Amino acid sequence: MSAKRGTLVLVAACLIGLATATPAYADGVRSQQWYLSSLDLASAQAVTKGGGVVVAVVDSGVDATHPDLQGSILPGTETAGTKDSDGRGTALASLVAGHGHGAGGADGVLGVAPGAQILPVAFAPRTGEAGDPAALAAGIDLAVSKGAKVVCVGRGVAPNPRLREAVENALAADVLVVAADGDVPNATFSPWPSSILGVLTAIPLDRAGNVAVTPASRQTSGVGVPGVDLISATSGGGYRLQTGATGTGLLCGAAALVRSAYPQMSAEQVADRLRETATDKGPVGPDSQFGAGVLNLRAALAGATAAPGVSPSASHVVVGPEQRPVGVALTDSRDWRRWLVVLPLVIFLAGLVAYAFRRKA
Repeated sequence: MSAKRGTLVLVAACLIGLATATPAYADGVRSQQWYLSSLDLASAQAVTKGGGVVVAVVDSGVDATHPDLQGSILPGTETAGTKDSDGRGTALASLVAGHGHGAGGADGVLGVAPGAQILPVAFAPRTGEAGDPAALAAGIDLAVSKGAKVVCVGRGVAPNPRLREAVENALAADVLVVAADGDVPNATFSPWPSSILGVLTAIPLDRAGNVAVTPASRQTSGVGVPGVDLISATSGGGYRLQTGATGTGLLCGAAALVRSAYPQMSAEQVADRLRETATDKGPVGPDSQFGAGVLNLRAALAGATAAPGVSPSASHVVVGPEQRPVGVALTDSRDWRRWLVVLPLVIFLAGLVAYAFRRKA
């Protein structure tokens, strides 16, 4: 083989290797989770990641195949589905217990309590429907019977005696019900189950920490959580930006952390802990805008010792090519940014080829 031909073969081999073995980079999703720093999530998760707590997401089902949730979704039953009709249930679940994917779980959505397990209960399976209150009541009953310690409801439905009974039964069984208390601005939102006594409600806040949507229940016992520009997982392996009720998942994750860190606390005490440690804002004391205040995870977990968490399995941190999520800009092999990593070496190899040609001549 001639020196010139040998040089060309070497260069081609190097370029092929670079195209297939470029180091992994962040997919851009984690960097859009602006609220991770405002919640000081790293400090909270140094205490606990929610291990040992089952959170029921009573919504449209949860996509159990999403890379950020694989291994965290409990098996479905006859009325609890591991498929999601419109992505809302998957979004809530990811903000509760998303563990990301890729090397070290650095890509994708990180939830507040990645060590928690999700029980998916589908009561609103058709896109665009609010959901039947009796079906929601049955879903809450099912969640309690399956061992959930926190029930997450990200919708508002019509008032119903059966729903009130289900919530009261859940509280009597030491299960905390967390519900949305508003969705998007200028949209009608029915304040149920958020108006039921004992329910911990999520008030959507904007990036500046101001109320983005006035609580529909007008109660003073809610807690403010980030509620705008929330990037979350969605069905089909992708992601989407959410505003409003999806922030309920963050409060449910917070409840899971407290339940894990303080296993001796009752559901009522957990709710009280989150309210009492919330940062007061607006008029002094609880009010109908900010409720009890803004979620403060550091204060809620103060004094807790590091709780044993659930070690992530390999599926939590390693995702094969066939499992890469879709729907995120700049994540596939055509992303121009990945070539910035190899450009200097490409230029060097091109110079080497030119040098070989000149020397041969």
